[in-house]
Amino acid sequence: MRGRRSLLAAGFATLLLAGASAAPAGERPHYAVAPPYVAPLRIPARPHPGPVRGCTRPSSACVLTEVRRLRAREVALGCDHRAVFATTYRVLTQAALRTVRRHPRFFSYPRYFYFEDALFADVYFANSRAWERGKRVSPAWQIAFEAARDGDQNAGQDMLLGINAHVQNDMPFVMAALSTHTMRGLSRHHDHELMNRVLARAYRPVVDTVRRRYDASMKVTNPDGVPVDDKAGMALVKRWRDDVWRNANRLIRARSAAERRSVTRQIEQNAADTATEIATLQVPGYRAQRDAYCAAHNPDARAR
Repeated sequence: MRGRRSLLAAGFATLLLAGASAAPAGERPHYAVAPPYVAPLRIPARPHPGPVRGCTRPSSACVLTEVRRLRAREVALGCDHRAVFATTYRVLTQAALRTVRRHPRFFSYPRYFYFEDALFADVYFANSRAWERGKRVSPAWQIAFEAARDGDQNAGQDMLLGINAHVQNDMPFVMAALSTHTMRGLSRHHDHELMNRVLARAYRPVVDTVRRRYDASMKVTNPDGVPVDDKAGMALVKRWRDDVWRNANRLIRARSAAERRSVTRQIEQNAADTATEIATLQVPGYRAQRDAYCAAHNPDARAR
């Protein structure tokens, strides 16, 4: 049980967040990364941060817009098990918004943060649309979506499945597409690690929100007042995020299309293996129990 709680804590803290803002009327923005936004993304020959779809002018307005987009997604899904990850993403995004509003110089490269967040969010929404339209998504996302549709997993598992697919599978491509270094060759790794502080503070609100809305079992899988498990989870988080950073740089440094395809296969296989492990444990009939709890406790479900 402790290992499962630690993995759950790790999943929360690995997640980065997202943002969006509109381009001036009449302008056709030039995007730093061209669609489609279902990973693996196309890595530019000279990756650099710049306007992305949903965030042409980097500011906290990008993050605010993403909070609204995620909230709309959360409402639309209701008690659909995919809503668990939408809620997780929304609460974490709100934590990031509070941080950058209160501390505008929290990150050394705030413009990069806004662009990265926006692209990362676009990838999430693109994967959701692709799945709904019967198009190809990564194996990790396929496992996550199939579990949400048919499985008897608990809400903690659904959350981890979404986090795993979006972070372990998608994030290396997002970071590679925008570059991990400045044009002068300076590393952005410090900002990458700073995000752990934001996510650690958001951990408990995420757990509490998911428990209230979707699944009472969160009291068992991630109870209040267990700081040892939280610390273990944060240690695992660092390892996950270090892997993301390493894989992004591997994508950037690939010397040929064949080498990049090889790195891509490794990233996708690792995320798929993790997803399989997370999804394996199921309790027959638990789906109906979860759905009944959500119908009674989720205000979006009751409003329908």
